[in-house]
Amino acid sequence: MITISILANFLSINSSDVEEFNVATTDNGDVILIKLKKKECYCPYCRSSSLRFKEYRNRKIKHALFLGRKTIFVLRSRKYRCLECNKGFMEPNNFAPKRSRASYETIRVVLESSQFYNNTWKEVGERAHISDTATIDVFDRFVNLSRNTLPRVLSIDECYNKHQFNKPYSCIFFDFLNNKIVDIIEDRSKHNLFTYLNKITKEERENVEYVVIDMWEPYLDIATLFFPKAIVAIDSFHVIKEIGFALDKVRRRIMNGCPKGSTEYYLLKKWNYTLFKEYRLWDEKFKVKGLGNKWYNLYQIQKMIIDIHPDLEVAQDFYSYYKRMNQITGYESATKMLDSMINNKEIIKLNEFIPVIQMLSNWKEWIANSFIVVEGRRLSNGSIEGFNSNFKKMMTVSNGLYSFQRFRNRLMYCYNKPNILSPVKERISKRPRKKRGPYKKARNITNPS
Repeated sequence: MITISILANFLSINSSDVEEFNVATTDNGDVILIKLKKKECYCPYCRSSSLRFKEYRNRKIKHALFLGRKTIFVLRSRKYRCLECNKGFMEPNNFAPKRSRASYETIRVVLESSQFYNNTWKEVGERAHISDTATIDVFDRFVNLSRNTLPRVLSIDECYNKHQFNKPYSCIFFDFLNNKIVDIIEDRSKHNLFTYLNKITKEERENVEYVVIDMWEPYLDIATLFFPKAIVAIDSFHVIKEIGFALDKVRRRIMNGCPKGSTEYYLLKKWNYTLFKEYRLWDEKFKVKGLGNKWYNLYQIQKMIIDIHPDLEVAQDFYSYYKRMNQITGYESATKMLDSMINNKEIIKLNEFIPVIQMLSNWKEWIANSFIVVEGRRLSNGSIEGFNSNFKKMMTVSNGLYSFQRFRNRLMYCYNKPNILSPVKERISKRPRKKRGPYKKARNITNPS
């Protein structure tokens, strides 16, 4: 049974402050009527103490996780009118914010549950015993995060949002050193980024020392224009990916030239992933059904694939060389290493690698800058690439999401986990809906005959 002392301890109030207390149990949960004792208060508008009691108002407050079931508080509040400014107001209380039907505990549960990417609005609402619409309203009221200050090392990348919003790709500004989201921009177009960065002061932009991007020319143009003092670097992950694509094209060309059902076709089709990894001769062996149930390890299978055609050996050596040098090469020798790859006479004979050589030649300066080490970490977009998985995860659980502003706030709230939140003045506007057209009820006229 709920007593005044239990209720007071749970709500962090003194039992002596409660004037009236009643409990009713229904099928939908508990209904608790509370009336607090009268205390001296002031007008919130003019701070006057000359007040006049007007009436009582019953205010329903939904409360989460009270004794493990849905609970509604009915707070019998006094309404006053100020004799100085003639404005009315309700007496203050410690249960819920102004103009809110959700208690502080319910708001806490909603905000804590919203910090996990996998939780949908419906799941968060069920945990707080409120509807998903009320959950969204609570989130919009307390979470509206502004842009963070531009960091020393700025990472720029995009995320595909499945055409959920107005543009297919959103742009993310990321703090490389602190692993925090600076901001998320709905459109990654050059014009939109120019407008966005032009609003940031020149002094703040000059504090950026390094900018890490991928091989998209508008990013390079924006970085050199708005961050003239910064060193621009290309993420090495995209270089390895392009070389890997070229190696896979060589594999498919040779595979299509082999007769289907042959050992060569089987190896190139089934074990193609072995071309992109390094193995050792003493790795564990296992039976391979497609090779006569004989015992092989991945190193031997990789060697058999490379021996199928000389082009495969040249392409795989080129890929492995860059992957190995990408881990051990320093910034001082990075340019020399890239020149040796560009001048490789064997790789230039493969048509699939001609775009790769052109890429290395055109982006050589910025690729070499990715070998710079800042505070013990090499420049890359690895952190933001890992963030993309959470981005896609939230897109999946947020099926039917239309508000980019709410989506941006949820992502930054989940990833940055800010500690200070306060009610915002401007709510996120609802998405526009179509106006209902003229409606005529169909008349069912029966034939009298």
